[in-house]
Amino acid sequence: MKSIVYMKGGAKVDAEIKRTRLTKDSAKPHYGYYALPLFTILSAILIVTGILVAILVWRLAGFIIIGVGLYFILSYGISMLLFEETKCLDPPEFLELKGNEEVLDVGCGLGKMTIGVAKHLTTGKVIGIDIWSKAEIPGNSPERAYANAEIEGVRDRVEFRTGNVLSIPFTDNSFDTVTSSSVINNLHGDSEKLKALEEIFRVLRPGGRFLLLEPLRDLWGFLTFTVLGVWILLPKDKWITFLEKTGFINLRYEYFHKMGAFLVEKPL
Repeated sequence: MKSIVYMKGGAKVDAEIKRTRLTKDSAKPHYGYYALPLFTILSAILIVTGILVAILVWRLAGFIIIGVGLYFILSYGISMLLFEETKCLDPPEFLELKGNEEVLDVGCGLGKMTIGVAKHLTTGKVIGIDIWSKAEIPGNSPERAYANAEIEGVRDRVEFRTGNVLSIPFTDNSFDTVTSSSVINNLHGDSEKLKALEEIFRVLRPGGRFLLLEPLRDLWGFLTFTVLGVWILLPKDKWITFLEKTGFINLRYEYFHKMGAFLVEKPL
């Protein structure tokens, strides 16, 4: 895969940063509303369908369908409120960054985890890669990710590139640490999830650590991701099985920001 590097001198990045600097004192970062188009369209379809059913077929059934549509958009709104889209994601303490690590954040989006990691670095650097899908995050782009980094004061410690977790555009043993937040669960089927984990394993240096953050199939997942959470999300034990199958060792786990946080190592 050919990767595109958005360096500091890039015209598009410079323009976005200049606009950001003009209003930096009042500006806040924004890390995007994940899957907003999907939940909006799905809720709208359910509500419109419910209205038609109530008018043309059976009033009670129509009201139930409308209620489900309202439930979808309400639960989504609650989840976005709780995940605080104007704040970066500070990594869990057990990651224990020293400050000099070379870090890769896969599926970085607008930099929520990337920038959270960068705030713990001094001489180190974090590279975020993403396919920049605007269907998943409206307005998703490297320029906006760089603008967030500028506002947060870590522009010198981050770099954003185009890259896919299924084919990470780096050589073997390139990074001390890799992070991934709410990314791998979105891949299709067990085979793609394992492929992504194998790619992460490949680019980690021996002894390197991988932090996986994913919402889980539990009560909280049901409340914030609706009934889709039962279908889409994986339980804690399934993630542990995937990590062990990939070859990671020394697993540590904690419940973090309403998600499962799995920290593992690549053997020496």
